[in-house]
Amino acid sequence: MKILIKIFILGLPFYISCNEKLSVQSEIENAKSEIRKTDSSFCIRSIEKGFSYALIEFADSEVIKLNDGEFPVIGIEKLKSKLAGREKDESVISWKPLKITVSNSCDFGYSFGNWEYKTRTLERDTIYYGNYVTIWKKQMDGSWKYVLDGGNNTPKPDSITNHL
Repeated sequence: MKILIKIFILGLPFYISCNEKLSVQSEIENAKSEIRKTDSSFCIRSIEKGFSYALIEFADSEVIKLNDGEFPVIGIEKLKSKLAGREKDESVISWKPLKITVSNSCDFGYSFGNWEYKTRTLERDTIYYGNYVTIWKKQMDGSWKYVLDGGNNTPKPDSITNHL
């Protein structure tokens, strides 16, 4: 009986440690799933209502939006001002995350992936490609909002997944 008690006492910290690690990993996987779902909803809203509309809807109040060749836009009010009057046109931007990472505290994460921008002119349709990174922050209500978003142009991304 004394041996069983010793085994139990010695094994208990190991058992608790393993369960805590599994619990944290489960929370991280859940947060990754939430970010993937939010990122996908962000993209769908962009297609349906326009990129400007989606940028505002999914932004944290302290958002930083990086734009190629421009200074960053900092704060939701400045973002709203910059995007004011931009109505949805025939151009469509869509994207798909390739990688999502979440902090151990499960309150910050990022998504990285490819984007595709289709624009139509009288002469022809043009498609541009690029990569993006969006940093997400978990809100007090449990939802996710982006705090930083930016990207760059690339060639057509046939081989990007080979580099991950």
